[in-house]
Amino acid sequence: MASINMNELTTPLNKIEENLTHIPFFRALSSQALTAISAKLRYIHLDHDEVVFLEGSPADSMFLMESGQVKVSTGTGLQEKIVNYLGPGNFFGEMALLLDQRRSATVTVTIDVDLWVLYKKDLDELLIEFPEIALNLTRELSRRLSDVMSEVKKRPGYSLVTVVGDQPWRLAKQIQELTKQRVALFNVSGQPIGSSVGANFQSESLTFVEKDAQLSEDDLTDTLGILVDSYDWVLMVVSPEYSEINAKAVDLSKATVLLNTRAKEWLINFSDGPIFQCDSADEKDVGRTARKITHRVVGLALSSGGARGIAHIGVLKVLEAANIPVDMIAGTSAGSLFGGLYACGKTTDEVAYFAKNLVNITGFKSGLWDPKFTLPWDGLIKGNATLKFLAKQFDNAIFADTKTPFYVVATDVLTGEEVIFEKGSVAEAVRASIGMIGIFSPYRHNGQYLIDGGAVNPVPATVLAEKGANIIIASSVIPSIEEERARGQTTSKRQRQPSFLGVLSSMMGIMEREIVRTRMSPVDVLIRPRVELYTAMDYDKAVEFIHLGEEATEKELPMLQKMLKN
Repeated sequence: MASINMNELTTPLNKIEENLTHIPFFRALSSQALTAISAKLRYIHLDHDEVVFLEGSPADSMFLMESGQVKVSTGTGLQEKIVNYLGPGNFFGEMALLLDQRRSATVTVTIDVDLWVLYKKDLDELLIEFPEIALNLTRELSRRLSDVMSEVKKRPGYSLVTVVGDQPWRLAKQIQELTKQRVALFNVSGQPIGSSVGANFQSESLTFVEKDAQLSEDDLTDTLGILVDSYDWVLMVVSPEYSEINAKAVDLSKATVLLNTRAKEWLINFSDGPIFQCDSADEKDVGRTARKITHRVVGLALSSGGARGIAHIGVLKVLEAANIPVDMIAGTSAGSLFGGLYACGKTTDEVAYFAKNLVNITGFKSGLWDPKFTLPWDGLIKGNATLKFLAKQFDNAIFADTKTPFYVVATDVLTGEEVIFEKGSVAEAVRASIGMIGIFSPYRHNGQYLIDGGAVNPVPATVLAEKGANIIIASSVIPSIEEERARGQTTSKRQRQPSFLGVLSSMMGIMEREIVRTRMSPVDVLIRPRVELYTAMDYDKAVEFIHLGEEATEKELPMLQKMLKN
């Protein structure tokens, strides 16, 4: 925590009075009251990340803000809760002072601040001599109380961002269109950033601010203090080359975005927050970056389920048609197969064509399967032919080639550990994930023996949460036991004797249903196609499955659209 006494500076009395008139709280006070207050105040300057005071510490002063920004929070680490952000014209620390209590929150500097300190003994004297100060104090507290609830809502994500690279206005526009909130693009680079920023850019909610030719570090923090108090999102454009102003901007920002460029060493050294890479000016890529900044990253979890997983294609079709973005996909077993084809850039029609032809290539006479007759016997099929087939379907892609970030879940059969693929061959990952117990031999990868991911995480929503998704959509084609029972009662009074594959599939389904109950907590919107009408081996029902996926997704669209807007 900063030592206030060490940072105190002396300022002429008339200068203090002049500065106080710029703070809304003091404008209504008489000149006599301003003079008396000015004589009591002490000026301090604190830098980014310094702590003004800690929660639970003794209270002997209150603070008035002239410039910059502070964060008010309770708790620490993962338990930290942001109560508010305060900018120029606000004051804080007064309640503990007036009630003679310890500090109820921690106040941390987020943008270098100029503060005026008023100690308890001086405040007591002023309140007796000038009751109007108490009246103003009460009014301001009422205003701030009404703002607290909306303040946290209007500042999700990274509200102050540094942008380096081409066409930064595209990012500003995407954020404004996504949030419908106020965005300021502040050019501190000293270089023109393109002819597209002009009169058409300026609006009530989207503003371009050009820096003065001789902008100093103090000027930068003063301007930012005003902007963050007036706008919901502030983007600072800096040049890729080092300068004191650029370094200061990066140091103050909560995140950095690189547009068609790479981070230089100085930028990495000064950046405390995340660095987001956007390698093109494509609207889809810039939009994904905007959702990272605003904490609206959309993840789609696609469950296991055999042939029933074909319904995921219908889900993808409707999401795409409704312009619901999908920023990352996690798939298990069947979900990894169809989700992987889509993540690698195939259209939903191409994935649907593939699914409709699966019935012709899943028979044992197709040549796709390579039976295993040698010991040790650990499955009917070795899976080498399957891997070659998958490699062809995925065009030998690796995870770095995918158009959408993609994650695949498999299971270590010896330890029961969940294994998440995000590097290397997509085909190998899918081959491991679809390895149904008893059908496929475990897939050996990096010394592990891997089987169907449904054994540990049939609906991989938790993977998306770990990877930073803020809005998680899950498509689950794993029916509940009640739905399976209803199917058995409606399909036929005389049940067919289950086949060997059917028995294994049913066993896997029972296990998956139990696991799903404990792994769905991160899900915001659950899409459940009514696939219980068919079995996990009904690959000839692809058209029906796709329709069921479309139908279920249509029902959830209003909720999805509402979540994206809010």
